[in-house]
Amino acid sequence: MTNNTIAAISTPLGPGGIGVVRISGPCAYTIMKRLFLRKQPCRPRYGRSSEENQFRSHFVYYGHLVEPLNQTIIDEALAIYMKGPKSFTREDVVEFHSHSGFVVLDRILHLVVDAGAVLSAPGEFSKRAFLNGRIDLTQAEAVIDLINAPCEFAVQMASHQVAGGLRDVLAALTATITRLQAVCEANIEFDESVEDDPVHSTVQEMLSQSILPEVTELIKRQKDTAIFKEGVLLAIAGAPNVGKSSLLNRLVERETAIVSEVPGTTRDIVRDYFSINGVPVVICDTAGIHDTQDPIECLGIKKARDHFHRADIVLLVVEASRKLNAFEKNLIEELQHTRMIVVINKDDIADDDAVADTQQITQHIPQAKVSAKTGHGVANLKGLIFKDLVSGKNRGDHGGATPNLRQRIILEKTMRELQRCLAAAETEQPLDVISGLLTEVLHLLDGISGRRKTEDLYDHIFSQFCIGK
Repeated sequence: MTNNTIAAISTPLGPGGIGVVRISGPCAYTIMKRLFLRKQPCRPRYGRSSEENQFRSHFVYYGHLVEPLNQTIIDEALAIYMKGPKSFTREDVVEFHSHSGFVVLDRILHLVVDAGAVLSAPGEFSKRAFLNGRIDLTQAEAVIDLINAPCEFAVQMASHQVAGGLRDVLAALTATITRLQAVCEANIEFDESVEDDPVHSTVQEMLSQSILPEVTELIKRQKDTAIFKEGVLLAIAGAPNVGKSSLLNRLVERETAIVSEVPGTTRDIVRDYFSINGVPVVICDTAGIHDTQDPIECLGIKKARDHFHRADIVLLVVEASRKLNAFEKNLIEELQHTRMIVVINKDDIADDDAVADTQQITQHIPQAKVSAKTGHGVANLKGLIFKDLVSGKNRGDHGGATPNLRQRIILEKTMRELQRCLAAAETEQPLDVISGLLTEVLHLLDGISGRRKTEDLYDHIFSQFCIGK
């Protein structure tokens, strides 16, 4: 348990219905009694002590927060006392629920600090929960993912991790590897020259049929679901005045980019955000690709090309009213190794021959006919984008354990060690070599759960939290 008592405002600052000041540590209850004046019930509670200002754990009390020196009322509030270890941090925890607003919450926090608390660092409540054994590191990281979740599916994944989904999978995996190592250790003292020694075959079987497939599936699941947590980048490409800015505005359903009949209006990257079927999307309108001597336009075109090669999908916008020009054909060639959708815009003034010619030239690329002006075909385009984004990706069961990027990197190292261990078993290397490799595997898995203490890693992870969490 930590000696000092920490406090923070745990809700966003600004006007609102409710604001929460959270306190955790050995002085939390004392601070509550000093600052919170409980409003006594109108009727006596028969059979119970009615001593004023006594608080039971996990009850909600109504009253006033007061300045202790002069008993000035600061705000009407609710107070909750949670006696450790039955709290998030496993310490004594107190929460004051007052009206929200910067001045009132700041005033309450100052009173709490004056009463003996210290201001918490970012993520310090969650860090204490971890250090006190309330959650493991996978659950702590899932809290960050839950707070930052950009879509419904990301919330579902994070909620499952907070509940211990990945922790349980890793615990089972660790137990299996530990049992396998125990088999090796138990046989090390015996003569390994005995014929038909089953240990190496047991190691091969468990690694190839159980352990390695489990680790491989976890890695695959992180890659397949990353777009639901991190979002995707779409870049709109095309010649000047083909309707790129109009298409961006239509996709995000608001006027983000300036639309003008004057070519070259967009010279820098215009960025906005929206979602398609729950997938968060960052979409960028870029400068029109053409031959120019204008130094500013040249810089914009260079930045545009940089975005094309960074994007998950490029939307190449062309006109339905004319055939492709040389710059557009060159651009198609330039982006041939990029995931691309050809958007045939201005379908409301289409030239059928021109459209047929464009479709013929780009027949190997997904296509969509739209009118950014009227909105016709935009819903179909979104469906095509979504299909391309999640192609080959399986959300699977919402309850499936899904590692984050840090955890996946460790799992990839784990898989390499397991493959070395499998090779050692196949070539019947000494059991102490195999046992040593399994020790390294267990060491790596402990780095995911946090059982292997690394203070720098803890500081890095919990610094990503907001203050008060």
